[in-house]
Amino acid sequence: MMCPECGKEMRTGFLFSSKDGAFSFADKVPSAFENAGNTAGFVKITGLKAGGRTHVEACCCAACRMLVISY
Repeated sequence: MMCPECGKEMRTGFLFSSKDGAFSFADKVPSAFENAGNTAGFVKITGLKAGGRTHVEACCCAACRMLVISY
């Protein structure tokens, strides 16, 4: 994949979490005491994965530090 920012070839690999984490996206990062699912703009990227690392395929551009994922 070509980087949408600089046009150079991107490296293919994986974005991964801590052993019990999950990835989400929202308009802001909720505090540890808030229900993340109620945050404005919340999108669940991955679920929790007990006993392993949650991961998604990603492309990384080292030149401009751009990361592209599909979920």
